[in-house]
Amino acid sequence: MTNCPGCLKAGHHTYCPSCRKRLFDGKKVSPVLAFTRPMYNQARSAVTTERMSISGVQTKMSLRLRDSRLEMTESGGEYFLKPIPHGEFQRLDAAPINEHLTMQIAKQMFGIPVAENALVAFADGEMAYLTRRFDIQADGSRSLQEDFAQVAQRSEETHGRNYKYDFSYEEIGGLIRKHVAAHQVEMEKFLQLVAFNYYVHNGDAHLKNFSLIRNDRYGDYILTPAYDLLNTRLHVPNESRTALPLFKDDFATASFRANAFYAYDDFHEFAGRLGLHPARFGRMMQRLRDNESAVCSLIDRSALSEECKQLYKQHVQDSTRALSYSFDGRL
Repeated sequence: MTNCPGCLKAGHHTYCPSCRKRLFDGKKVSPVLAFTRPMYNQARSAVTTERMSISGVQTKMSLRLRDSRLEMTESGGEYFLKPIPHGEFQRLDAAPINEHLTMQIAKQMFGIPVAENALVAFADGEMAYLTRRFDIQADGSRSLQEDFAQVAQRSEETHGRNYKYDFSYEEIGGLIRKHVAAHQVEMEKFLQLVAFNYYVHNGDAHLKNFSLIRNDRYGDYILTPAYDLLNTRLHVPNESRTALPLFKDDFATASFRANAFYAYDDFHEFAGRLGLHPARFGRMMQRLRDNESAVCSLIDRSALSEECKQLYKQHVQDSTRALSYSFDGRL
């Protein structure tokens, strides 16, 4: 590694001081784990048969930090480790790097709060994605957290196998308005995250990938930091840019009816339905459109293959063009 495996800052072969502080409370932790991928597989199969994430093929396991060393644990973990998944999708060896890069783009380029994260390597060299749990407090207690499938009271048993996707972002906004006291502030964060997922072509931003967490100091609920962000079209080329439709009840703008893709007018309408002030929405969209060069520079600093870098940059450029187009001449 020639860049920090946390923030991708150049000239670091291990975690830079800032990343050590955020990820490990300042402890010097090696980016190389003390166990191999086969050891992980054996431990994982011993504790669960559940399969998660990219279309059901990505696994994860809890880790804890003991004496500046990350160890696998069945319970009480402070971190999640997600290795390269196995499946029939394309370029899955890039999945951990993709997720780490996308989380860093969200944080560094757009100021989106995200779960602290980094890359690590198994002892046999295979890359994996590491994220620190944000629901674990300093005393080891857990904050109450519910994803929006739970908030909406939707499950496979009650709404079928597609329960995570048979919903809309507008309906999630309605749930935020209903359950969050400071919903105006959180609604802006939600809109920014929905727009970002569109920008990076994340077709897996479904109900369970947005959550509320209890603020233990004040007793109210706010959105959690973002998690599970990645460019899914690197692995599923024909996947939609969004997991859910923007609008409920099959509503479509004149722009979408004419062009069959979301553009500036769609997000303008969406922002209005969420109650976001037009000036704040305009600044948010301007930031998305203006950051293409800086985003591509961060992509180039990542450990993605050249093929994946070029595809990722093409996706960002496509989104920038879409968000710069107004059918109704609003821009």
